[in-house]
Amino acid sequence: MTRIARRSTDKEHRAVPWFGMWIGLALVLSVIYCWSAGRLISAYSPSPALRAYLESDAPVESEEAAAKPPMFNSSFAEYLKKGLSYYIEAYDGGKPYQYKDSSYPHRRANATLPLWFKKVFPLNKHMAPDKQTCFMHVGKAGGSTIGCMLGFLIHCGDDDKTNYQSVPSLLAATTAHSFHREVYDCSDTAANYLFVIRDPLARALSAFNYAKPDLSEKYPFSKKYKDKEIYVDCDFWTLNDLAERGLVKGNNGASDECKDRAKKALLGTENNLVHWFYNYQFYYESMPPDANIVVIRNEHIVDDWNEVETLLGGAADLTEESLPVNNQYEKKPEEVYLSDTAKVVLCKTLCNEIQVYKTILKRAQNIKKKQYIQSMQELMTSCPKEALEESCADDMPDISLKVEKAKGELIY
Repeated sequence: MTRIARRSTDKEHRAVPWFGMWIGLALVLSVIYCWSAGRLISAYSPSPALRAYLESDAPVESEEAAAKPPMFNSSFAEYLKKGLSYYIEAYDGGKPYQYKDSSYPHRRANATLPLWFKKVFPLNKHMAPDKQTCFMHVGKAGGSTIGCMLGFLIHCGDDDKTNYQSVPSLLAATTAHSFHREVYDCSDTAANYLFVIRDPLARALSAFNYAKPDLSEKYPFSKKYKDKEIYVDCDFWTLNDLAERGLVKGNNGASDECKDRAKKALLGTENNLVHWFYNYQFYYESMPPDANIVVIRNEHIVDDWNEVETLLGGAADLTEESLPVNNQYEKKPEEVYLSDTAKVVLCKTLCNEIQVYKTILKRAQNIKKKQYIQSMQELMTSCPKEALEESCADDMPDISLKVEKAKGELIY
């Protein structure tokens, strides 16, 4: 009995270390799992600054808009969509429509509205100016795609038949006029101002590549050769090169004149690159201070289009498959490459532009806090410091003269 008891005790002593090892391993695995889960959750959770905004009780334009009834009732919305469908299907590339209530001729004596501001269908006679939407076409933010969907004649395919890209919708029916660069054709009493926006750094990169002159087309025949001060004269042929040589302080191969030119172009205070000059600040300060804003984010076109359509009283029936793609070209790897140094200095220079971008999002009638947080999380992948900051080292540029010159004054 003693031998049997001793043997049993020996087995128990041998089992204890193994049992402890299993417990220890389980604890280690639990710690690793919790740490990994925490990392995963934090990756998809708002940062403290964004969480503070989310939890704040500051008024949000979209929540106030959601409490209001739609601008148009469902029967009128369906009536407008049917009418648009008829005109879109019937349009064969003939003479487009210039709406009689256009403000552009009243701002520019003897001026003719450019073709791309005209539409493929007429304006409904019941659409008063204070029921209309003004399309704020910010360059290189996806505006050509949205413009075609709205029925405007701008970069809409390879031929004159743009009807295949127009979308019968309440938004298309109510968006009567547009504002692009120096052509302001909107009423200051418009019900809504529609912005198509994009991550500011991505827009700056796209605008730089778009304006690059083709040296096979000799001046003055190339339309883009007028921007030669940045490319030809300063030898900045990629945005990365402009950032590292033109914006970083020190002796890095660029003249003081070219450094000054690069910074002023990116700030939008000197017209050396067209879509940098006409930036978010320009379009934002050109509209009435108390205007209602609606937004379509380039990164979320379908969701935002449907949100705006619902606010107006239409149906949220746009799908990814129905989106046209316009004004794009294949890019070389060096055209889209940005080093970490380049990103930091570009974001710093674009700081005020980023703040305006955030303001537009905050004021948008259709952008809820959750969607704002989403855009800020996306912005943090490109410009993390500026995404969280509310102020910049440089003052906001004074562009009042630029706005006044571009809009013109109502002369009659």
